[in-house]
Amino acid sequence: MPIEITIEGPFTDISQLNNNLASFSPVLKRIPVRNDENREMGRIIIVELDKDNPDKKLSGISSIITQTERALSLSSEFYVGVRNLAHSEPSSEAIQSMEPFSPIPSMTIQPWTPDPAQPTNPRTIILDPHHAFGTGKHPTTLLCLRIMDILTNETSREQALKGAKVLDFGCGTGLLAIAAVKMGAQEAMGVEIDPQSVQAAKTNVALNQLSGRITIREGSWEVVHEKYDFIFANLVISVLLRTGTYIPDHLTQTGTAVISGFGGNQMGEIKRFFEEAGLTVYRQSVLEGWAAVSVVHCKQ
Repeated sequence: MPIEITIEGPFTDISQLNNNLASFSPVLKRIPVRNDENREMGRIIIVELDKDNPDKKLSGISSIITQTERALSLSSEFYVGVRNLAHSEPSSEAIQSMEPFSPIPSMTIQPWTPDPAQPTNPRTIILDPHHAFGTGKHPTTLLCLRIMDILTNETSREQALKGAKVLDFGCGTGLLAIAAVKMGAQEAMGVEIDPQSVQAAKTNVALNQLSGRITIREGSWEVVHEKYDFIFANLVISVLLRTGTYIPDHLTQTGTAVISGFGGNQMGEIKRFFEEAGLTVYRQSVLEGWAAVSVVHCKQ
């Protein structure tokens, strides 16, 4: 299977590791300083297309990482991530080289660079997507953004995004939470169970200067204590079916939940599941075989 290996750490140490990994054709990048770090950080990206024996390559890379840590007297300073490119968004290397793009006409996503110019357009999002899902290019994310765009033009007060409280459950990079605030929401909270994605989301919130309006929490529904006007849940179907029953409890009586991350052929299963949970589907969309639904509380 094609895989991508990402290694992060202090830039000086990462540079040394990059030299030691020369035989694996690594790409060295600088990454943004995070909220709780003052030191310059670096990222190595290795894309391995060898479908026959990826475990052997991973073992070789892991051995070099361990040797470098010992030589530099480090204590678990390097973060290593691996993802299967056959079942994910574009590789990090492809994302790093992306030009700004518009997933919807009213918004631009500008990939982070070491010396980014602060955008003048308030609808531009600066995004460093590593370690987390949500670049704005996957069909499920596009579906959520398109629905969000529709909500900005709703005339009904109950369905209007402007001034609303938004929950981005399973937030990944934090893109949907950031987009919601950029498009008029009063505040947003992103919840994510993966620690590396939590850090990525916090970094992206800071890059967009929205730390005062967006909160990122690590965990699942146990860290959600309020009700929200809009809930966005872009999750794989196994997670939707396991945790989706909590959505009605955290949705205001006139609120809307946007559910995505499942295939168009699973639409019937998703509709039945949420109907049993007390929600009814009033909008559904399909893009490139992926689907999304908007659900509200059933009328009593």
